[in-house]
Amino acid sequence: MASATRQSTAKALVALKPLLAKADIKFADELFAVGAVLASSAQLRGILSDPSAELDAKAGVVKAVFGKAASKTSLDFLNSLVSLRWSRPRDLASVLETLAVHTVASIAAGSKKLDALESALFGFQQAIDSDSELQFALADKNASADAKAKLVEALIKGKATPEAALLIRRAVTGSGARRASTVLEAFGKQVSAFAERLVAVVTVAQPISEKQLTRLEKSLAATYGQSLKLNIEIDPAILGGVRIQIAGDVIDGTLSSRLKEAKLQLA
Repeated sequence: MASATRQSTAKALVALKPLLAKADIKFADELFAVGAVLASSAQLRGILSDPSAELDAKAGVVKAVFGKAASKTSLDFLNSLVSLRWSRPRDLASVLETLAVHTVASIAAGSKKLDALESALFGFQQAIDSDSELQFALADKNASADAKAKLVEALIKGKATPEAALLIRRAVTGSGARRASTVLEAFGKQVSAFAERLVAVVTVAQPISEKQLTRLEKSLAATYGQSLKLNIEIDPAILGGVRIQIAGDVIDGTLSSRLKEAKLQLA
């Protein structure tokens, strides 16, 4: 992230903070919607991120494009964002997505549903990664966003909180050229960052006990000096042992990995 965007993102988070006390799912969804429109229009991004353009002119464009669909709170917040400097026009769209996720995380934290949100995002990510037909359906360029949204709704109905449902739907319908599971992973990391904890993806051949999970969590927290969220992935192919992915590190103690190393040594 270039300097101007990094500084403007920090300012945007400061501007967002007083709004979070009254923020609801509708406000977060409006941020997503505005970001999606900007992501789809290079011309609009260029106009609203142009540092030489008059703020009144930008405000006029914001009102003309988003005035009927967004609340006054969302419009005022967007006007504060377009007054900032962005390194690249597309940064404005991507930061809006980040701010929307931050808002959802704040809402979930306020209702003590942050753990449920993280678990739901990881669970749906796993569902996509393990089902080739679902991957195809969600990546189908001929399918409309509404069709994909209906598919998501059918899959998660009654199984996800409103916060999780919004992030999953937006990860699918607003992913653009990105894979939905990749977007979900990014959203999950942002939610965990809001909670000020790392995410560890723990791959095992079969389910492990709560006692083992607790011991592993305490050990990793002590090693990394930070609280953790453990996401458990079951993969019989590793045969046994455990693989841990955390903070860019991979700790591979799986039986399949050891067998592979043994074969290489015998070769």
